[in-house]
Amino acid sequence: MEVYQKIVWQVPVEAQDIAVATLVELGADGVELGLNANNQPTVTIYENQIEGWENKIQTYTIGMGILAEQGLEINPAPIVQERLESSSWENEWKNYYHAARVTNHFTVVPAWEDYQKAQNQELLIVMDPDQAFGTGTHPTTALMLQALEAVVRGGEKTIDVGTGSGVLAVAAKHLGVGDLLATDIDEAAVVTAQANLDLNPVAKDVEVIASDLMADVDPTWSDSDLIMANILADVITPLIPQVYPLLKSGGYFLVSGIYDDVKADVAQALSDQGLTIIQELNQGTWHAFISQKPVDNLAI
Repeated sequence: MEVYQKIVWQVPVEAQDIAVATLVELGADGVELGLNANNQPTVTIYENQIEGWENKIQTYTIGMGILAEQGLEINPAPIVQERLESSSWENEWKNYYHAARVTNHFTVVPAWEDYQKAQNQELLIVMDPDQAFGTGTHPTTALMLQALEAVVRGGEKTIDVGTGSGVLAVAAKHLGVGDLLATDIDEAAVVTAQANLDLNPVAKDVEVIASDLMADVDPTWSDSDLIMANILADVITPLIPQVYPLLKSGGYFLVSGIYDDVKADVAQALSDQGLTIIQELNQGTWHAFISQKPVDNLAI
């Protein structure tokens, strides 16, 4: 039986995305977001206890320290480090994941939980994510769900960039969008997303592909009514010029994953590309933009 080290850092919600990105870049696998016994947000990784694992943990700690030096409220020293056998950790994270009402309409429900609607108009998104792609309850996801509620009218040709667990694709189908393409650079995320789509009959016709941003998106997806991306902030800027030619006149680009320090830069990048921000949503230090491509009067 394999042996792992469980390493937990206390990380404020607004710093979790960049912390996860840093740990993954340094080689971490099996990253999970959760809460500790004091209901404080945490980031956890599981490191296979093989030769060199102590050096890897030191590398992760140094990486977290660099984030702290950049002004993020992160203690680089882990608050928990313990030895686990594989059978004890592979499902441990599920103990902290329960049904959560994330907007007025949407409730994210783990596939293993028996949940009954509290209201008839409640829309359920059933998720069975793994540790790497999120549970659908992060503030950046909630903001994107609110943005979808604001713009979807029905029948929209839609692309979900960086789909991860597939939560936004399911939500968009619940709201009545038409054809929908979900993409992710990570092949494992594609598998996870497809499994979650299969749990939600409303999303049975969603197409999922592996693609580095829009690189492998077929030209038939041009003239899309709606493109959405809940991704790391440093990926948003290079994505914007790829999105613009695929949007139809008057189409919407919804983007989340934006924290305070980069909000102005993302807003400027959208403006430079010719996209108009028509609404900003925020939750704590997280922000989302609803932007729109100008209407071509000749196309009317």
